[in-house]
Amino acid sequence: MDIINSIVVSPTRLGVVVAFLGVFLYYVFQSRYQRLPYPLPPSPPAEPIIGHIRRLPMENAHIKHMEYAKQYNSDVVYFNVLGNHMIVLNTQKAANELLDKRGANYQDRPRFVLFEVMGWGLTLTFLPYGPRFRLHRSVLQTGFTKTAITNYRPIQEDEARQAVARILKRPEAWDFAVRRFASAIVLRIGFGVTVRSDDDPFIKIASDANMATGGGGNPGTALVDYLPPFRYIPEFLNFSKSLQHARKWGWAIRNLHDIPFSAIKKEFDEGTANPSFAYTLLMKYKENEEAGIPNQLTLQDIQGASGAVFIAGSNTTFATTTVALLNMMLNPEVFQKARAEIDRVVGTERLPSFDDRPDLRYIDYLVEEASRWRPLSPIGIPHKSLNDDVYNGMFIPRGTYVYYNTYAMSRDPTVYKDPERFNPDRYTPKDEGGDGEPLLVGPFGFGRRVCVGRHLAQASVWAIMATLIATTDISKPIGPNGKPVEQTIKFSTGLSSHPGTLDVVFKPRSEKALRLLSEAVMDAE
Repeated sequence: MDIINSIVVSPTRLGVVVAFLGVFLYYVFQSRYQRLPYPLPPSPPAEPIIGHIRRLPMENAHIKHMEYAKQYNSDVVYFNVLGNHMIVLNTQKAANELLDKRGANYQDRPRFVLFEVMGWGLTLTFLPYGPRFRLHRSVLQTGFTKTAITNYRPIQEDEARQAVARILKRPEAWDFAVRRFASAIVLRIGFGVTVRSDDDPFIKIASDANMATGGGGNPGTALVDYLPPFRYIPEFLNFSKSLQHARKWGWAIRNLHDIPFSAIKKEFDEGTANPSFAYTLLMKYKENEEAGIPNQLTLQDIQGASGAVFIAGSNTTFATTTVALLNMMLNPEVFQKARAEIDRVVGTERLPSFDDRPDLRYIDYLVEEASRWRPLSPIGIPHKSLNDDVYNGMFIPRGTYVYYNTYAMSRDPTVYKDPERFNPDRYTPKDEGGDGEPLLVGPFGFGRRVCVGRHLAQASVWAIMATLIATTDISKPIGPNGKPVEQTIKFSTGLSSHPGTLDVVFKPRSEKALRLLSEAVMDAE
């Protein structure tokens, strides 16, 4: 700590240390890699000592990395930042080859110092490879398989119908209704907590956590991630926007982990807790203690795993639903086609349910298109290679940070025709009149780091979109000139990317549709 304190007190000393470290790493790098059997992937020109640090985009990184890939005619682009190796994968082909087929070599994570500052603890997303990672992943995978999540269908249908009813009651607050929907599902599943009102404190916790994660920059690109001692720099010397944000919003991430878990733990100890993911883990923990069997999961592990359910499920569901909903307004032909499918399969005498899902493929494609059209994480959280590797004649050193550019994959013209167009029929088989294009894998990650809650999140989006399309007319607002108001969706940048709020007109499709919603909500109560 004495060394750290002396560094942060004086910016000059910090600069000297950085320069010395840079020179040392630069020459180590040069000596090791100047006579490789294979070349490194192509890269922009590097600068002495600091390498490519000034070439790394801090804003809209997904766009710049697409440009680099095109400029160097390579789906893999390399960067060296103060001796740290980075590559960015810009095609599904490269990501599938490295992160899926060779997943054992790329299941590690770099150390995310910025997110440590922000308050992320034992959350599966950020855990390095090792026994604890395997334990957390096993627990979460078991709870959220395709088969296991069928148990949550009543919760998803109930919350979807309540959300649409709230949208029709207060159309101007539609975005809040969607956020409440997304949070309510994971709170009931993860913690057994039922959200009873719009001012429920758990909704505020989810909203604050989404704000925190959405403004922290791309994972692993902050200066503090490369120079960990920088985390201790006094605030008056802190020029890093990402570190400023992490310090400012750390309380939100701590609340996310602490408050819901404290509530379920208190209810569990009192014997009043509802069944939930956290309840199941706490029960197993208690049974092991009473039987004298050592617990693999500590209480801190259970807290971290439960927190992962909350933030991952809420974030993904909210963002994807919003993208899908806004595109229903912007693309009325897609909306009408989706409604026609629901009318054909379900009719108008009842609401759609998960039992109808096998026959409502266009709604599934609509959800997939929302994930492709704007991925939640345009630049995915980086993997870290455990061993040296070679891809297409290019050398990938051990310890490389491996980013994947989901946005570039979604805009690959060799895979997707007219990629900027929102078109669910791109996935419809060619023999049925569609384009027969493949689903985009990247939005939920790759290999052994793929999101374990992806099936749950997609099912939640499906439930609310099917209900919304069946019961609600969606259109653009009309301006003073009597013409529709044209609006453009803008997105935040950071660990997750959220669309901004637009004005949308929601009206009940019919009195019958409104009655069906009202009856469903009353029955649920």
